[in-house]
Amino acid sequence: MGEARPVRTPASAEPGGVRAAAVRVVERTIGGRSPADRLLARAARAFDERDRRLLSELVYGVLRWRLRLDVVLARAARRPLEEIDRELVSVLEVAAFQLLFLDRVPAHAAVGEAVTEARRRRGPGAAGFANAVLRRVAGAPELAAWPVEEPDPVRRAALEHSHPELLVRRWFDRFGSEAAERALAAGNGPRALHLLAFADRGGRAALALALAAEGVTTAPSRLSPLGLVVTSGAPLATPAFARGDFYVQDEASQAAALVPEPRAGELVLDAAAAPGGKGIALLAREPAANVVFSDLSLARVGRVAENLERLGRQAPLLVADATAPPWRAAFDRVVLDAPCTGTGTLRRHPELRWRFRASELERLAGRALEMLRALAGAVAPGGCLVHLTCSVEAEENERVAERFLAADGRFSPDPLEGLAPELAGARAGPGRWRTLPGDGHDGFSVAVFRRAR
Repeated sequence: MGEARPVRTPASAEPGGVRAAAVRVVERTIGGRSPADRLLARAARAFDERDRRLLSELVYGVLRWRLRLDVVLARAARRPLEEIDRELVSVLEVAAFQLLFLDRVPAHAAVGEAVTEARRRRGPGAAGFANAVLRRVAGAPELAAWPVEEPDPVRRAALEHSHPELLVRRWFDRFGSEAAERALAAGNGPRALHLLAFADRGGRAALALALAAEGVTTAPSRLSPLGLVVTSGAPLATPAFARGDFYVQDEASQAAALVPEPRAGELVLDAAAAPGGKGIALLAREPAANVVFSDLSLARVGRVAENLERLGRQAPLLVADATAPPWRAAFDRVVLDAPCTGTGTLRRHPELRWRFRASELERLAGRALEMLRALAGAVAPGGCLVHLTCSVEAEENERVAERFLAADGRFSPDPLEGLAPELAGARAGPGRWRTLPGDGHDGFSVAVFRRAR
């Protein structure tokens, strides 16, 4: 399928309403490397709060469901998608998403604005084509009316769940079809809000009571011993948020940060810290741990400082390169949240699925290994080095661990004993912990290396 070309109109002069803005954000996200949330935030400045919500829903919806929408559009257009003018593809995708997924959006509004945008881009003929295609979709506005007709199970799953076939085939081979389909479905599921409570403020039980008094209902996390899952209400608008009683963090990210369990008095280096979630989770679990937050740039360290300030926490903040750390044998625990393809976070960052490449796997794995080798020298004898990613790919996790252990004989896999019950079930082998995307949470992988005394 051809990728839509980004529209080059200056932002101050961009025409159209919220739907036209959604088309431009989708095009720029697919055609570039910028995160969708950054492009979305820039486009949202032109709209009020209601239209901002619609803009976000349209952009993330299309980014998640592109392949499935394209199946519908190809059948409604009665021609392969490759034969449709590239300038029209994202226009049709945004309109089709509204027709198939958003009951509250009137069909005439979705079709009318798409036809107007098609005419602006490619003239009256394109407008007539868009009108005919979208009226066919509007006549059968349910996915069930446009089934995927594909005999190959991997290809069918890729189209039905709207993930690239390369990634789907890998997951089928590695996790089996059932686990892979659950992870694929999770990539398109609702984005639950997860909260991290603090042990020194009463833990999640006290936080749940405080939020309930402020109109927010929650349920305990099944993955994190300090996590709450929001079931209703607006926690970010509560006095509890203003007081710094909780930090917003996916429950799987919380859990991954607590492998292995922190200890009182432990000296910890969070080596690539921004925005601070892993080190904050350690402090939430064990307030008597001593966490040093470090990152490559002053701007990134500033993001950590902002979060710590809201939470009322103090900790050393340093600008340092993880590939050249200025410490030797100083820390009981060094944590590296390594750069990766992010395949465990496709629910929150759907654009990453369309950027997945085998070459990126190798590049990022090499970068992570370089950082691990450098940080190994900062671990004190008897201490541990924690390699953590939001990827579930073997090249970025197990293979990196194998290469690191082969290169540095001072380290061996940690047995991961004494984990909290919520954490223990995700152990995946010696020194390894993993949870796949599912049940409203992301996927994370952890490897823990213990340095010999």
